[in-house]
Amino acid sequence: MKIAVFVGSIRNGRHGRTIGQWALEQLQARGDGNTYELVDLIEQDLDQLTAAVPPAMANGTYDETKTTSWSGTITSFDGFVFVTPEYNASVPGTMKNAFDLLKVEWEGKPVGFLSYGAAGGVRAVNHWRDIVANVGMLPLDAQASFSFEDHFVDFQFAPNEKTAELLEAVAAELVQVGEKATVNA
Repeated sequence: MKIAVFVGSIRNGRHGRTIGQWALEQLQARGDGNTYELVDLIEQDLDQLTAAVPPAMANGTYDETKTTSWSGTITSFDGFVFVTPEYNASVPGTMKNAFDLLKVEWEGKPVGFLSYGAAGGVRAVNHWRDIVANVGMLPLDAQASFSFEDHFVDFQFAPNEKTAELLEAVAAELVQVGEKATVNA
């Protein structure tokens, strides 16, 4: 499987890239035969969703060059780990827009969550579960939630043994669900 670690924050001083890079290194170290890559939203050149044809009706064919490129990026992956902060008890708007630009590219693919924030980002994940299920993704039961109180020192991400265990649970389930989805496809 080819799995994307999708970093969804673009804020100045964001923690998402640090968490995503740490997760990528942990996942690659598993040596499980899967390929893991970082997809950082800040490095994508995306516009707001303004297309006349809704992505659900576009069937993967887009008029906008940037959206077509984004479609190719997302299509190339078999599963995802969303690294998401919690903004105002929900998902980041820019990450949601990037998600909403597409539909068929997400369908049938497993997705796990690494969330962070004051309360560990759990409310963002609750929203993400509804959003991804709506387009036919396979949200995992396992999730890794990192609170500022427990997983950060001086407001810097500080992974520890428990943090690694949480990620490992997400990774194990992601691979299992992904392999099962591939067999059933």
